[in-house]
Amino acid sequence: MAITFKYKRVDRPPPLEPIHSPSIPITLRGPKESIDVVALVDSGADTSAIPNSLAEILGLDLTGEPEDIVGIGGKSPAVKTSVYATIQKGHEKYSFQLPVYALLEKKEDFPVLLGRQGFFDNFDITFKEKERKIILKKTYERGYGAKFG
Repeated sequence: MAITFKYKRVDRPPPLEPIHSPSIPITLRGPKESIDVVALVDSGADTSAIPNSLAEILGLDLTGEPEDIVGIGGKSPAVKTSVYATIQKGHEKYSFQLPVYALLEKKEDFPVLLGRQGFFDNFDITFKEKERKIILKKTYERGYGAKFG
């Protein structure tokens, strides 16, 4: 079985035109809270990442050794942690442990990024750019902490 999501419209500051990105609704659950967010599925990202403010609300463990992660926005200090993630649409539901880097700098405009390690290895992912759709199909080989329910 597979889940299909339409790309989401992203408004950008003028003079830039709006774009449509492969973003999906996902529920993130930590020790303190559970939050529904829209996350960017980023095939160019090695790992998943979340903003500091979200990590704090979820109550994630941020006591690990900070390390610099590098992305299109430059270098940022971050702590590796994990969160429980659920993707659901209709009768399809996928739940799994997701390793993430929590940014230590306050970057409120930073989106939740779903990268290859811990996310892509749980799914066969098809991007249909012309149709502005993304299709997730669970794989039979379990990835990092995967538990489908």
